[in-house]
Amino acid sequence: MDESDYLKTLDSDTATDEEESTEPETVYANVGEWVTEWLLPTYSRPLDDVARFRWDPQWWRYPEVVMRLEPLWISWEKMRLEGGPSMVVFYRDYLDPMMRVILDPDGPFHTYNPHKDKPDATRENLPLPLPHTEMPAGLLELL
Repeated sequence: MDESDYLKTLDSDTATDEEESTEPETVYANVGEWVTEWLLPTYSRPLDDVARFRWDPQWWRYPEVVMRLEPLWISWEKMRLEGGPSMVVFYRDYLDPMMRVILDPDGPFHTYNPHKDKPDATRENLPLPLPHTEMPAGLLELL
């Protein structure tokens, strides 16, 4: 086999791999679209009592919230294609537990109080990251 035959083989293998790995098109382009166009219009909780639920309209400013919502969106996109029982699993095992954490008064929005802030004001008091100290070198190396 000469070089040109080898390159043709690689090209045909790559084309086959690309065709096989083509992911279905998503409904929403990103997590922001999914949150504003699907999640927020369909998921409702009483937000007047901050002792029960907290939600900041500037949710995208909280890394923990984005970190949680992004896999929810990806799971929703995947499971909607499977339909029926998969969506029940999505709500039961993914959406409901994750939203309980996100909306919890001690959760990522614990510093946000809609009764004290202007709704569209810049957040001065975002939650601080958890503190840490440097790990000793080699602590997690395999023996």
